[in-house]
Amino acid sequence: MRSCIWVLGAMVGVSGSAFAQEPSFMIPNDREASAQVAGILASARDAGLPTKPIVGKVNYGVNVTRSKPNDIVRSVSLVKTRLETARAALSPNPTEEEITEGANALGEKGGTVEMLRAVRKAGGSRSVARALGLLTQLLATESMKPPRAAEIVTDLLRREATPGQLVALGNDIASDMRVGVQLGSSIDVRLHNLIATLAAQGGGGFFSGGDKVTISAPGDIKSTSGTPPPPPPRRP
Repeated sequence: MRSCIWVLGAMVGVSGSAFAQEPSFMIPNDREASAQVAGILASARDAGLPTKPIVGKVNYGVNVTRSKPNDIVRSVSLVKTRLETARAALSPNPTEEEITEGANALGEKGGTVEMLRAVRKAGGSRSVARALGLLTQLLATESMKPPRAAEIVTDLLRREATPGQLVALGNDIASDMRVGVQLGSSIDVRLHNLIATLAAQGGGGFFSGGDKVTISAPGDIKSTSGTPPPPPPRRP
């Protein structure tokens, strides 16, 4: 009797699992596209890649943009490719969060593998997830040139900016943009203040040439061969 109950329970469990994994529930009313997405998802999982970005892309296409099934499949495939590329660029042992953030940066206009490698090198053995998030945010701003975005992030990493400081900088820039502050001047002022704070904390940071880099005036970046940056201007 107990054996029968066990078998029945196992059948119910398998049925429930199969029901939850049924591809048709991923993209409504399109079993073929759903099966393709399920295949991409399984392939990513088998390769040890983060799967949340793929699931999120499906949900976004289905529920937000109401994209065509074939477009969702193409987008999901592209996300998987970016995840693979990001993992390789951030080697040797990137975390899932770093891979995800790296893929997000590659998804922005101007985002390149070289940028991810530069961020990895500047960050050393530290987590660069927050730095990659800031890079993505800067790349997404229309007036920010991609090389400048990468320069900002890598310089801050060399100056040993903490993850919290990188997040705060991104939040401050986003807040300035929401209230209509001009992006160029906003970033220069924010950077000037953050670099002064890092200098006071003992975070030097060097470019590959060995010279420290400071912002002595908004928009002016120059080598000072070890001279610390000036203090931020007093608030009126």
